[in-house]
Amino acid sequence: MIRSLRNAPGGAGTDRTNRRETGFRNAARKLGRFTRQLLMVAAISIAPAFAQEERPNIILVLFDDVGFSGFGAYGADARTPNIDALAGEGMLFSRYYSSPFCGPSRAMLLTGMDNHQVGMGTLVETVTDEMRAYPGYSMAWESDQETIATLLSEAGYQTYVTGKWGIGATGANLPDRFGFDRSFVMDATGGGNYDASHYLPGYDEVDWFEDGEPTTLPEDFYSSRTLVDRLIEYIDEGDADRPFFGFLSLQAVHIPVQAPLEYINAYDGVFERGWDVMREERLERAIDLGLVPASTQLAPAPAVHRAWDDLTPEEQAVAAREMQVNAGMMEAADHHFGRLISHLEAIGELDNTIIIVTSDNGAESAMTSLSGAAGVVVEGIKWLEGFDTSYDNLGLRDSLTAVGPEWASVLSAPFNYYKFYSGEGGLRVPLVISGPGVNASGIHHAPVHVADLTPTLLDAAGVSFDPELFYGRSALPVLSGAADASYADDEAFAVEVSGNAALYRGNWKITRVARPIGDYVWRLYDLSVDPGETTDLSDQHPELFADMLAEYDAYAETVGVFEGGPDNYAAKVLGAKVANKALHKYWYIVAGLLLAAGLGLSGVGFAGYRFVRQRRMNTSA
Repeated sequence: MIRSLRNAPGGAGTDRTNRRETGFRNAARKLGRFTRQLLMVAAISIAPAFAQEERPNIILVLFDDVGFSGFGAYGADARTPNIDALAGEGMLFSRYYSSPFCGPSRAMLLTGMDNHQVGMGTLVETVTDEMRAYPGYSMAWESDQETIATLLSEAGYQTYVTGKWGIGATGANLPDRFGFDRSFVMDATGGGNYDASHYLPGYDEVDWFEDGEPTTLPEDFYSSRTLVDRLIEYIDEGDADRPFFGFLSLQAVHIPVQAPLEYINAYDGVFERGWDVMREERLERAIDLGLVPASTQLAPAPAVHRAWDDLTPEEQAVAAREMQVNAGMMEAADHHFGRLISHLEAIGELDNTIIIVTSDNGAESAMTSLSGAAGVVVEGIKWLEGFDTSYDNLGLRDSLTAVGPEWASVLSAPFNYYKFYSGEGGLRVPLVISGPGVNASGIHHAPVHVADLTPTLLDAAGVSFDPELFYGRSALPVLSGAADASYADDEAFAVEVSGNAALYRGNWKITRVARPIGDYVWRLYDLSVDPGETTDLSDQHPELFADMLAEYDAYAETVGVFEGGPDNYAAKVLGAKVANKALHKYWYIVAGLLLAAGLGLSGVGFAGYRFVRQRRMNTSA
């Protein structure tokens, strides 16, 4: 029994159906808001002596592209003592599920709704014109869209956000319009950690906004440090007699992966064993920590992955250094997060603050160096964009560093796949929760969905709400120790982004992994013994498989999933858009090269090179 049927805004049917269902949705929102206001008035009249200062503050920390084993408490090589300490004082979840894409994850996290229900069916970089015809892919929130900040504000909370926003079209859904009192955000899927540069070739600088207005970055900007500083500033400037909700949305460890040199060098020699060995080590640690059953096995690496021993010593050195940068950035972020914790303690608020630390999706698998003709093009683009990807500059200013798919498999281990895919490695990420009312009970294996966090935190804050208006459900009974799980074994929830799909029911999962890594074929897994997704059981349990497929179809129809088929995968759409952007930005270079090639004259080619170089110098100036 999937709960999406009770609260979906409407599927991808005819225009008349969409208009009617949108009307229903708006009416439901108004009715829900009116009902909630009545409940709040009733609560105030019944308990006039309720002490507002006793209501917990809430700090939600969202890391970017941190795989399941990216925190120390989950078996990482990166040192994260502050996160690990919270895990020891509260709860960490082994089955917390997000989306494989950042924007849809953030939309669900902040609204408690399925991403299609709020127009965020995919990323703005991977949405197509065909998708945009459906309401689930509008990339813009309706003006009355409620978020956790909206609902907490109505209940008297102060609300702040700093960091990456990246939900839908740039500038369309800024946080100041949706419940946040103060905001300092980058409205993009990623950007530089020392400046506002973009990480995608052909794109201009990323856009930063403060309280809805365009802003610039400080000269000494480093993302993790500055974002924590700004959040502390907002808290200190607020009303000390009112509770606050702070959303710290870190850029760590999204591409470009960058960190201060001392953090990078602290991991000298750590990753020289290579990804094949270290993926096995992550599996062993996960089993030893009790995060997965002893029966867990690693799925075979995708065919496109390179074997570590096939790399030259020089290639191994570069790959190990890239992973050092990732670990260094993770530790730097944990350090600055620790400063936030220390500040809360210094102002006497820590003991009354619920802290949630998680990631938006699995580890990033992008590569910044390729071989063959593609490698020549990539190197040319990096030169044009001003990226210095030399070994000594990896992770530093003006670098473009990423770990690639093989290390992403290590960071997402012991699960299969990583970001952009619906294997467990793309969907299952760490979740640590600590604070007042949270039972300090260690690892919990109850499934929790990203959309569950909004109703959970509203519940923890004592804010009345109609649970029928959310796709997610409150996990507060699990946090308090009153219940072992939020879902019965026959209840399900689903996830879909750009053809990547999964439906969970108890320990069972059906999943369809999109191309180019996946094959777009549905499979059935028993996660209680096989969280590595190594054995498809669809033939052994045909009735269960068919029933879960039917349940997924009902979900997809109800929330408005666009089924584009196996050839409309996100990587292809993104590649085409990036190529188009780069072509428009550097058309004169392409024209010069084509002219030189057509004429076949070295003199013309040299003249073209001088023209290109002069044009680049003029552009830089």
